[in-house]
Amino acid sequence: MKLSFRIGVSRYEREDQFEELLTFLLRHREIVDELTLFTEYWHYGYFPLDDFAKRCDILKNRMERLRSHGFRNVGINMLSTLGHMPEAWDWLPELPYQGAVGWDGKVATSTFCPNSPEFRTYIALKYTMAALAEPEFIWLDDDLRMFGIGVDYACFCDTCIGIYNAKHQTAYTREALIGELNSPAGEPFRENWVQQNIETIENLLLHIAEAVRLVDPRIELGLMTVSLNISTYTGADYERWFAALRSVKGRPGGGFFDDAKPFGFIRKAHEVNRQIAHYPEAVKDIQYELENFPYHRLSKSVHIAMLECTAAFVSGTHGIAFNALKGEEGSLAEFHEIMDAIAANKPLWSEMDRIAGNYSSLGLYPALSPLYEARRSVDGGNWFEPISVDNAPNVYVLSEIGIPLSMDVDQACAIVLSGMMAEGYTTEELMAMLSRGVLMDGKTVEILTARGLGEYCGVAIERTYDNGVLERFTDDPINTGFAGENRDARNSMSREPGYVLKPLHDEVRVLDRLVSYTKEDVGPASTLYENALGGRVAVQGYVPWQLIHSGIKRTQLLRICDWLSYDRLPVVIDRCLKVVPFIKQAEEANGWFLMLFNGSFDETGSFEAKLRIGARSDKAKWTIYELLADGTSIPLPETAIESSEGEVVLRLDHLRIWKFRIFYQIGERRL
Repeated sequence: MKLSFRIGVSRYEREDQFEELLTFLLRHREIVDELTLFTEYWHYGYFPLDDFAKRCDILKNRMERLRSHGFRNVGINMLSTLGHMPEAWDWLPELPYQGAVGWDGKVATSTFCPNSPEFRTYIALKYTMAALAEPEFIWLDDDLRMFGIGVDYACFCDTCIGIYNAKHQTAYTREALIGELNSPAGEPFRENWVQQNIETIENLLLHIAEAVRLVDPRIELGLMTVSLNISTYTGADYERWFAALRSVKGRPGGGFFDDAKPFGFIRKAHEVNRQIAHYPEAVKDIQYELENFPYHRLSKSVHIAMLECTAAFVSGTHGIAFNALKGEEGSLAEFHEIMDAIAANKPLWSEMDRIAGNYSSLGLYPALSPLYEARRSVDGGNWFEPISVDNAPNVYVLSEIGIPLSMDVDQACAIVLSGMMAEGYTTEELMAMLSRGVLMDGKTVEILTARGLGEYCGVAIERTYDNGVLERFTDDPINTGFAGENRDARNSMSREPGYVLKPLHDEVRVLDRLVSYTKEDVGPASTLYENALGGRVAVQGYVPWQLIHSGIKRTQLLRICDWLSYDRLPVVIDRCLKVVPFIKQAEEANGWFLMLFNGSFDETGSFEAKLRIGARSDKAKWTIYELLADGTSIPLPETAIESSEGEVVLRLDHLRIWKFRIFYQIGERRL
């Protein structure tokens, strides 16, 4: 477990700033495992090399002095390689080399084309200078991407178009290539273009790694990755990128900058877990980025920040990269509180990483292919749509009602296909999913039907209604206890169509029917079906990812997910509570780790959590522990546990407001 602190330029640049920083760090020495000094204050791509050399002289001096005071693991974060976004371009020297060019011909003011020969010469010299400052490591920030870098989608300059034409023996102009990429029949072009993006980043990483290792092959290189839910336009081929950099250090990205919407840290935890699931096995130093850009102290409470970090450790990271000290204004004195909180939580995080750092998460897998942008359909010339800024898909809401999620498709107990996500997969990949358990919405049924896979869903789409309908629960056993009840998600406000489903087989079970506000029954809206592939499919045709927090809808969805999992949903919480479960299991299934987080401003009172954690081959009793906030563990009393073959019920007396409790079991017999 590693605690790293990222230091902004104005915390070390002047001597008085550095002296204040050093005094601050020495006071909190016991929690500082790694220090990272930023190279730039701005997100602008160009730093004149004469000026950068002076910055590197300062960096070398600061790192040497930090080491002399006992801080042994000190390195550099190269904030700008390509450049992140338009920032300060009217104050700093104009880009001297080719700027990134968008699909519409717009040229970025602050970010480079990564294939420009002049840029490649420049960036090799820049990283050489950084390496000569003698850092233990150099982090590459998340501007190593081909979208959202001052132009929405890059790069369509003459050099990049030339690379495409040379590889594919074509002679496209930018306008002609854009026409092919925007064409409904342009999938081969889109796949080729995304592959070029993958290779562009790969080649740039190889180039940077070579420059650094010519100076000192011992310098570690670290790569920050980008949330897949923002865009997969770059391709997200982490296997190739980490291999090119020969990196064992990864920092998964994602936005949760303030606690105005505090549940955002849960969604970021899921997205971080998704990126880690695609990391190569060799990447072991995985650091979560605690971010509150632009670093105003009151943007994020200490309490939420500590919850966020705890969720990060249960989501697959092995350390935290704190941006708390990156702020460019104010005294460091106001940050003692968060440092003291980190110190208080360090024993807990160390134990979490020790016990379950290598465990795999269990639950439903919200499907998203890294090649989604390459494969998705295009109608009406819309491939270059505005980039999403919400890096949490709608289906993450399932965790809010107690359904565990996993970003490891192989370990997942079932799969969720939502919206357009099915378009990111080949027909063979979709067939493999349909042979398992799949929860899907009406849009997914439309896509699968068009692929010739509708029969495996059990239903077709008959019609849709955009307002004035609700769902009524049938008397199917899934709905025991609330048959005949209604759920009104006001789809006139959500703008989600209500899908009327047409069963294709007699075996299809109808769970809900769509009913108009005038009480007219217009047809099935939710179904279950066991298909010829041996898979189980649940279709939710009525506003499936919004307003699902009622007791009856929550119960129905839990039962549906359990059915999809063949009665092996890893965690089932018995009451209508906003308790988020994170559950992980050892590869040999001889240990598990559970964090339950209360995402409500109400205390839970007593409740039960049923765990399905794999059958035991013997009747020996196994100790279940609770991991406490101070990092110590206590065995749960037998009165709090009911166990049977392959199943454990935890009887819990409380879970306090915006707090968590952690339980685990390891392969240790109690005699």
